Amino acid sequence: MPLVLYRITTALTICTWGLLVFGASVRVHGAGLACPDWPLCFGEVVPPIDLQVGLEFGHRVLAGLISLGFLGLGAALFRIRRALPAEVGTLWLLAAIVLGVQVVLGGLTVLELLAEWTVTSHLLAGNTFCLLLLLLALSLREASAPRTRAPVGLPVRAAAVALAIGVVSQLAMGGLVASSHAGLACGTFPSCNGAAWFPTFEGPVGLQVTHRLIGLLLLCVALSLVGLTRGRGPQGRLALVLLAVISVQATLGIANVLLGLPVEVTLLHSLGAAATVLVTGWLHHEIWRAPVAAELPTASLEGA
Repeated sequence: MPLVLYRITTALTICTWGLLVFGASVRVHGAGLACPDWPLCFGEVVPPIDLQVGLEFGHRVLAGLISLGFLGLGAALFRIRRALPAEVGTLWLLAAIVLGVQVVLGGLTVLELLAEWTVTSHLLAGNTFCLLLLLLALSLREASAPRTRAPVGLPVRAAAVALAIGVVSQLAMGGLVASSHAGLACGTFPSCNGAAWFPTFEGPVGLQVTHRLIGLLLLCVALSLVGLTRGRGPQGRLALVLLAVISVQATLGIANVLLGLPVEVTLLHSLGAAATVLVTGWLHHEIWRAPVAAELPTASLEGA
């Protein structure tokens, strides 16, 4: 049963990842207020549909279907709760709370006319919900097939913490850049409008400059994790995947600037941001479940 629920949760994670990209599509097509009210659309359950209304209404429908699937998953987990580790129920409950917050933020995003704080908070909550679904899926897989992991050193955990802080900061900064229309505040790369790389940290230019700087720092942290986890099975492979995702994400960010924010590149950039969050969460799952080398008995270390 846990294996079946693992597959269902994985499917929900993938659908939520798609929903995040769908939400970005709503934004880049200027359809965020295509339905000017909430939870109805033009006061109707099913409004007259055109392209923009279809995007916004479709986003709401998909979000509703995922929510129903998540509630159904919760009911199934509750039925076999005694056969599952406590962390599964905890993760589901946390995801339920975040989902509730996300629903409220979705309504506020419309009612507050796409205010920067609502758009950014909506983005953060959506990614958090998707991440919790992934962690729930991984925990269910672990319940059905437990396994041991190679010990990790404290530097690996320190780098992982730095990575998590950087990813959350970058996601929030990306949301502010998008919601404040600062995507082209610096129209050149690597310089900012042909001047210095980091001319100011104020206003729209400051948002763009900070976004670039955090991206550079993330690349450095990802590189350090690749070195620290080299040859360590899933940890090492996930670190390599993370470095690849962040590198592609940085390339897409540069392309966005140089090409003037084309829709296709912007959507790929949103997909990459969500992928960065998920791979980071998966890597943390592996690192924090592994024993710390310094805490192992000497005999165990010699045996390893």
